Amino acid sequence: MNIRASAPGNLFFFGEYAVLYGKPSICAAVGLRTYVTLSSRTDNSIRINSSVFGVAEGQLNDNFRGFLSKNTKKVELEPILDFVSDLSLKFKFKSGFDLKIESDIPPCSGMSSSTAVFSAILKVVVAFSGANVKNEEFFDYIYPHQAKIHGGAASGVEIISSSVGGFNLIEKKDGRVVFASLGIHKFLVVIGNTRISAPTSLSVKYHIPSMDKRFPKLVKDTFDGIGKLCLDGRDAILKEDVKKIGKLMNKNQKLLFDFKVSHPKLDDCVSSAIDAGAFGAKLSGSGWGGIMFALCNVATSDSVFNAIESTGSVAVKTEIGCEGARIENKDE
Repeated sequence: MNIRASAPGNLFFFGEYAVLYGKPSICAAVGLRTYVTLSSRTDNSIRINSSVFGVAEGQLNDNFRGFLSKNTKKVELEPILDFVSDLSLKFKFKSGFDLKIESDIPPCSGMSSSTAVFSAILKVVVAFSGANVKNEEFFDYIYPHQAKIHGGAASGVEIISSSVGGFNLIEKKDGRVVFASLGIHKFLVVIGNTRISAPTSLSVKYHIPSMDKRFPKLVKDTFDGIGKLCLDGRDAILKEDVKKIGKLMNKNQKLLFDFKVSHPKLDDCVSSAIDAGAFGAKLSGSGWGGIMFALCNVATSDSVFNAIESTGSVAVKTEIGCEGARIENKDE
């Protein structure tokens, strides 16, 4: 049996870190995707082959529940082995399998590359096991593993975007992440990858607690502003008012700059994109490097693309608001 699935990357359209402070955020699925191909085996081995990080292996026990042993020299693949082991306890496997992972999404770029991997793996494993799990239910399976990667304090909002797709307004209520779909609205963006690695765990585990302790008023004012901005952004997205959306993006970027999670290269990309005609531009994700994106139209996309590339960053045009995790093909 061969099953191929994919899941999109994610942009924080508005509200990075906001869910951690009880404020809403808006996330959008992007056109860049991770692809996972599952090929069944005749033994109880699990073999993971990542185009970026290499190979990892595990040996399931005789009833295919949990690992007897794991073998990898790549720390980046250990969370994937742990995820597959966890899924083997939740779903019925009849054999081992190989997982081939390929991705358009740069790792540590702020586009939730790890979440897209988890979502695509879960999609193929659900199909392989014959279980009935909807994309809207992916959160509970993935969140514990994402939180572990991000230092134990991840919001989990990216899971909604990667699994369900489209635009989503996301909040935390009574300890749970809830979301409201804003639908599919295909906007054109240019994403700029600074090529500066910026693991989310660093800011979540160290920077945010430090800011909380030293500058509590700044933190409160920042996220009160972001909370209002997200609600205004929701209304603008529903109306597809790109000029209003762009202005709100610029305001969000200023708040993140004051919160000290931007980076000189991100600032360079943002200002260059706006000067080239973008409606608005901001960082996306944890900051300190990673990516930014600029909202534009067909008429300005080339000039915005060239402006971002001129900074030494890697630019890519793509749509946002794309479909979530999906099966690409299945061969019995």
